[in-house]
Amino acid sequence: MPEQLANLNDVASRAGVSKSTVSRVLNNKLGNGFTVREEVRNRILAVARELNYRPNLIAQSLTKQRYRMIVILGGAHALSEMGNIYQTAVNTITQSLDSDPEDFDVSVDVSHHKSDISELPPWKIEGVIVLAKSTPATMKELEDAAIPYVVINGPAGKGGISVVPDDVQGTRLAVTYFYELGHRKIAYAGPRADYLRGHSSLADRHQTYISMLKEFDLPDIPEHNMPFDSAEEFLRSAVLNHGATAIVAYGHREGLNLMQAAHKLDIAIPEQLSLLCFCDKYANSIMSPGLTFIDLRSQEMGKVAAELLLKRMTDKKYRPKTVKVDERLVIRESTAPPPKD
Repeated sequence: MPEQLANLNDVASRAGVSKSTVSRVLNNKLGNGFTVREEVRNRILAVARELNYRPNLIAQSLTKQRYRMIVILGGAHALSEMGNIYQTAVNTITQSLDSDPEDFDVSVDVSHHKSDISELPPWKIEGVIVLAKSTPATMKELEDAAIPYVVINGPAGKGGISVVPDDVQGTRLAVTYFYELGHRKIAYAGPRADYLRGHSSLADRHQTYISMLKEFDLPDIPEHNMPFDSAEEFLRSAVLNHGATAIVAYGHREGLNLMQAAHKLDIAIPEQLSLLCFCDKYANSIMSPGLTFIDLRSQEMGKVAAELLLKRMTDKKYRPKTVKVDERLVIRESTAPPPKD
């Protein structure tokens, strides 16, 4: 038979104190007139370690008068790629919630779930933050149970709040910047072929790029509407064959691939070719040379998401909405005026 797990009674009995004292010590809930001697506190902690005691979260959620659990969903897909915007957003969310006087407990789900399975935990929760997307079963449960939730960089249901970067505004910044530098042949390198289809950023960035070419009466550079499979082939077509002097890249992975391919093809950046990408500033900070980028401001998205969730949990009349976070142009070493003929 499996070994029975230690419970609160076991720790209290071994330490020679009451269950309430053990609970207060292990949950760091001292103060408000309640104190214990350091000797007693250390004895409780030592016994808990010796017995390998773990609190029963489900039992706690059933007994607490006020539930203070918040779960972040979508870690399996959103946190799988190093340097993406969600890692910064999650860090900011947890910092914001940790600093709240309500002292929320935050968990991040990184499990893979089938579409017909809810991602919500079995214990009571007060709120949810979704990274990009959730399963249909999860969204239905959130809506049906009227659980306060916020989606970062993705759509929410009628009862939720969506916090997204303004990719239309950011793309306009990018193309306008190149145009004002003097570039008249501006290419667009879309996402990798394996990128998740259907995300709003794909259409927003590409369609805005097309509309900006028309607005500035600029020529159409081929392959802007093709999946990005080979950086070398893209550069041969867009730069060597069609004379592009600037490229707007969908993301930092595409930007890095283009920079490496340009070096291999002896295309000097930024002397012959200017390059920028959409990126998180923390991922961009490790690139060398530094890429000019459109900052998606993931830190701000995380901060706004945490604030809106807290407001939604405390104000039941707060009306759901979509919040767009302005993107910013950050100029680094990869862009310059076009070469003179």
